Amino acid sequence: MENLAIDFELDPLLKLDKKLIRQKNGKLLIDVQGELIIHIGHSCFFHEPSLALLELGVALKKWRVKDSEGENDFYYFTMEHDEREGPILAFVRKSEKEWQVFSIWQEFEHESTIASDMLLKAVDRYLTKLEDILMKNFNIKYSYFARF
Repeated sequence: MENLAIDFELDPLLKLDKKLIRQKNGKLLIDVQGELIIHIGHSCFFHEPSLALLELGVALKKWRVKDSEGENDFYYFTMEHDEREGPILAFVRKSEKEWQVFSIWQEFEHESTIASDMLLKAVDRYLTKLEDILMKNFNIKYSYFARF
């Protein structure tokens, strides 16, 4: 089983409407854009220069809250993409402690599995970093937009 890292950078030109922030407007879910990179081992599995990072964060947080032990599959479909093409990102359970990572935009076919603890740690690191950066830059928490 291999290591997994979910990294991102907010769009350096990102400007958010202060009125939308005050209202905790759902439009911010797609307005908070940036680059998302997922590494499996030493290889880049997924790279998207412009993805709705807050929307992904809310989806991941809902999955973690509803399924703290990581027992159910995770499928991320963005509002900006046709679901019929498949998930932008998916974690599919293969056994009690192993997961397959998939994306319709993946850079390569990944046959190996990721250990549950490795997957959950990578998701939690992403969520922590996202919340820290959004609070520092815009005073936003993803929990404003997640209905658990």
